[in-house]
This record gives sequence, structure tokens and C-alpha cells, in this order.
Amino acid sequence: MVMKLHSFTFALVLCLFVSVSIHSAEPESQDPKDFNAVISELAKKMQESNATDKPKRLAVVTFVPSQNRNENVRNEFGEYVTESLISALSSNKKIFKLFERKRLDAVLKENDLMLTDLMQKDAAIKIGELVPIDALFSGTYTKLKSYIDVNGRLIDVVTGEIMVSVSGRIQLTDDLMSLFPGANNGENVPNENRKSDLDLCKEKAKAVKARLNDLSSDDKIQALVRDGIKIPFDTECGVFHFDLMYAFKRYNIENTEYKKFLIAALDSIPYPANDQRAIEIIRYFAKDSIIDSQEWTLGLKTLRKIGNYSLSSYISYLLTHQNVSAHLNESYDRIDEYFELAQAGRIGLPTPVTFNAAFFEMTEGAKVRDDNRLLIYCYEKYADRLTMDAKTAKGIYSLLTAIYKSEDDSERKTKSLTWLADLFNHSETNEKSAEQLYDFARSFEPNPYNKEANKQIMREFPQKDLESLVQACRSKFSEYATLTKYNSQLTDRINFCVKYDVPVPGTIPTMAEAQAILAGDDWEEQLRVMKLLVQMNERPKPIEKALVNILDKRSLDHKGELSQMQELALVVLGNVRTNDPKAISYMIASLESREYMIPDKAVDALVSIGRGAVPALIAKLNSLTIHDGGLQYKIAVILGRIGKDAQAAKPSLQALMAKSTNKDIKYAIEAALQAME
Repeated sequence: MVMKLHSFTFALVLCLFVSVSIHSAEPESQDPKDFNAVISELAKKMQESNATDKPKRLAVVTFVPSQNRNENVRNEFGEYVTESLISALSSNKKIFKLFERKRLDAVLKENDLMLTDLMQKDAAIKIGELVPIDALFSGTYTKLKSYIDVNGRLIDVVTGEIMVSVSGRIQLTDDLMSLFPGANNGENVPNENRKSDLDLCKEKAKAVKARLNDLSSDDKIQALVRDGIKIPFDTECGVFHFDLMYAFKRYNIENTEYKKFLIAALDSIPYPANDQRAIEIIRYFAKDSIIDSQEWTLGLKTLRKIGNYSLSSYISYLLTHQNVSAHLNESYDRIDEYFELAQAGRIGLPTPVTFNAAFFEMTEGAKVRDDNRLLIYCYEKYADRLTMDAKTAKGIYSLLTAIYKSEDDSERKTKSLTWLADLFNHSETNEKSAEQLYDFARSFEPNPYNKEANKQIMREFPQKDLESLVQACRSKFSEYATLTKYNSQLTDRINFCVKYDVPVPGTIPTMAEAQAILAGDDWEEQLRVMKLLVQMNERPKPIEKALVNILDKRSLDHKGELSQMQELALVVLGNVRTNDPKAISYMIASLESREYMIPDKAVDALVSIGRGAVPALIAKLNSLTIHDGGLQYKIAVILGRIGKDAQAAKPSLQALMAKSTNKDIKYAIEAALQAME
């Protein structure tokens, strides 16, 4: 692979080597073909990729050389192969609608986009945002001794998916040779029997690489380095250095001379974001888990030449591949140096990245497993310099939730929760903000089906923190409760607000409003209010009288609704632990009800009331006969569940034990007496 490239072309070549098989030497099983035959094959493969009945809007960009390119020399062959391919694709307009090249070139120039970048997913997606197309085709070519390899990829500009990769080998004729700079009737075609400088370099690199198999002594390592650094790291045979760095990393070999060589190589790379050498050298520096001052200085210089799509990868190696605790203050200082450059607009090429982009690239790169201190430092010191918009708010939310979830230190966890509450309180009021707040609150809910998962939930999202969040964001929970178009979501939010006593005017009634509604004749609204009161635990105590009155109600026209309301009233009266004799008598009478669920609700209510229900239960138990065995059993169970507070019922239970012959009743009495001890 030719290494002496513009930095962006080097990254492209490496990407193509993996994805679309650029033939840098002698590719197997492909013979050179006539130019027109290859163009027809490429067009056919592209057309076959569209399996739909609808034509795709396609833009074809100029083919570029994969090797060293002089920007001042016209790309005649690239233009020729591109125009030829466009002509071939135009033959069937039912498959592709071609976007005008002049318009596309204008867009590329206006947005500072380079042709070599367009084989990459992110660049293709960006083009799709700028022009009305569905797909983008871009390609490269490599002129070798007697043929030209062409490679390309068709990319969906919405998803970034590679729809098809194509390649071909064109026979190099005199006519085609004339399209290359410096061509002179084929004189540039090397003598087949003469080795080029590149061939000689490759042979040397191959010989040195073989010595990687024996690193058994310092002398052998030093000799290897001495010969290795004679092989330039900017030519195709320079890929040897990737193998050498890998070997040194794998076997933890340190060599000062080779490190100096790599420092010089990294310093000479003009556009590191598009040059695989840069990231590999940085990774090599981090192999010993220490980034010394010289490596950091050069690393920071490298960051100044990198766009926001790659910054985080470099930052990760420069900051987090060393022991954070041992170098914490040093890491803080380095973060400050980075942000000082970002604030001055000195991070990023071809244009400086925004401070917002620099911030999120830093926080992405500074993530350390089980240690959020670098992220917390970044947020605490630099978040207030961000320009807030919807995208930034989303990024901050993701950052803070990740910190909160993974943080074990209580002080830092509380701090991150405070920041989240502040974010929620100052976010723009819309459905997205409402979803974020309630989704985060939902993270605290236990999983009813997985006890093991609940242990982790309780550790990551302790209940006391949810209560703190509710207090801090009470007005937002209230405001956002009804900000949804989905009924199920609305119900969940209202139930949440009821549970945590968050007022939602017009939806969750006050006790005075609830009392007025229960005294009215709107059955549907009464049912809705009763369902809310059930969730309020002891809070409905002030309207206990209104709830007891529901038990006295009768209605032929609304018997079904009334039955539901009375069932709910039993639950609420149990929750408020009523001592009202009428309510308790109704509950005891309901134990024999044939209405679905009413007996069970009555049992639960009497158990909730506890000591206050015991006298009435004793009286009822004493009044029963041998023919009331079912009710005797139920009352014995209730008294047992009440436990010690039901000790006054012992004589009655013992008397029943003596005269009853029912084994189930006797068993229930024995269990109740034991529960009272």
C-alpha cells in the first residue's frame, strides 16, 4: 500500500483494503479487460443493487487515485472513467435518476468536502443531508504496470449502508496511458525485468519483518530497530511499522530509539484524522499505561489537526490508558490545556470544531470504567460554556445519566443527580423533555419478575434519590404529566404523581375537590377519582365520611359502577385505617359477598385497620354457628394476619377450637393463635 499520501487518502486506502479489496500488488483471479467491458460490468452490478420498482436518485463523484496525488495536476483518467460510468448508468432511467455533476461539485466545494472522504459513511450521510439523493457512488483507481484497478462503493446516504462494492481491472493501453500526468507514449510503463525502488523497499521490509519472529535478546531487538527505522513510514512498504508496533506492544518491549522514530513520524503527519499511522502511533505510546509529557505534548498537537469525528478516539488513548488515580491532577491539567485550545478555536481541521463538539468529544474520550472523576471535572468546569440547544441538551442528559448510573461514591452520585435535576428544570418545555424526565424516574422502578435485577436497580437507582428528584423537580413533574398524546403514558404519569404526592391541577383532585365529586352524580368521574384515591394510601383520611357514605349508596341504574366504587371504597378505608363502625360492619358483611373481588378487598381492608377492627370481628365470630364454617375460617385468618394486635380474640378462638370439628378451621385457629404470641 502506498504510504506517501495525503493523510485523508491514506485512511481511505486502509478502509478500502478492508472493505472493497483494493489490489495493491497482484490480485488473484482477475485478468485485465477492455475499458468499456469493465465500465459495463460496474454499471450492471450497481443497477442490480436496486431491487425496488422505484428509481433511486444517484450522485456519482469523480474517481480519485488511491496513490500519491498532486492536487495541481488534472485528474484526467478519473474524469474519463466517471463520465463513462455515468453514460452507462443513464441507459436505464428506471433504475437510477442521476444527479447533475456540476451541482454536486458546487455543493462539495461550498462545504469543503473532499472527494476521497466520500467513500466513508459519515461523509456520504452528510451529502445526503445537503442534496436530494438516495445514494452516492464514489471510487478510486490504482495504476500499476500494465493495468489499472478501479474500486468503488455505492452507499445509502440515509443509513450509511454499503449497498454494493464493485471492482474491475482495466487493460492499460497507450490511449489510456495518455490520460495520466507525465505520460509519453507508454515510456512510463516500467521495464518488466527491472525492479522499481518500491519493489526493492518491499523486499527489504519483508526481510526485516521476518526478524520479528525472534525478539529473544536486546541485541536482536536493537538490530531490528536499527534496520527498521531505515524503512520510511510514508511509503507502501512502510506498513511494516504496523507489524513492528504490534509486536512491541504484545511483548511489552520498550525501545527509546524506535520511540524517537515514531515521534518524528507522528509530528510529520499533516492530517492525522485520515491517516491510520497517527492513531496507531498514539496507541503505541499508551501501551505502557503512561503518557509522558513529551507524548502528551505531541498528542495535543495532533488533536489540533483532527476533526470532531475522531477526537474522542485519540483522547481516550492520551487520557484514560494510564492509571487515573495516580495521575488525576495531571489529567485535570491536560483537560484544561485541551479546553483552552478549544475555546480559542484551535482544535480541528479542516476547520476548527465548535466548543460544544470539543466538549462532547472530550467526555466521550475521557470515559473510564468505574471512575467518573474525569467526566465530572469536565462537566463541573466547562458545561456552563456550552451553547445550549436541543442536541446539546440531549448530549448532556446522556452524559449525566451515565455518570449517575455508574457512580458508586455517594457524594459524586448526589452531585450528578443535582445536575440532572437542574437540567430538567431548565429544559425547554416539550414532549421530549417530558419523556426524558419520566423515563429517568422510571429507571428507579423495580422489576417485578427479576429479583436479581432488582438488586442492581436498587444499587444504581436508590429510592431515596428518586424522592430527592421528585422534590427538586416537583413543578416539572406536574407540568409534564399531561404533556403526551398517548393514553397509556398519561395514565402512568398520573399514577406516578399520585404516588409521590405531586399535584396536577385539573387531573389529580385535592381532597376538597374529591369530596365534592363523590357527592355529585358524575359516575364516570367518581370512578376515576376513586381509582386515584386508592393509590394515595393514608392521604384520603380527611374525606373518610364521604367514603363511608359510598357504602350506603344504592342505585338500580348504575349498579355496576356503584359496585366498583364500593369495592374501591373498601380499599381506601382500609388504607386510612378507619375506625368507623359502619365501615367496619360493611367490610365484615362483605366477607360473604358474591361480588367478584369484594370479599378479598374486605379481608385486606380489615387486616390494614388491625386493632380497630378486632372488637367487631370478635362479636361476629361469637355470633356464628356451626353452619357458618366458611365465615369462621375467614375471620380466624384475618385475626391471624392482624397478629399480636388481635390478642383480645384469643378466648373466642379457643372456644371455637374446642367445639369445631372442621379440620381447616382448627388449623386456621392454631395458626392465628401462634401469630398472636
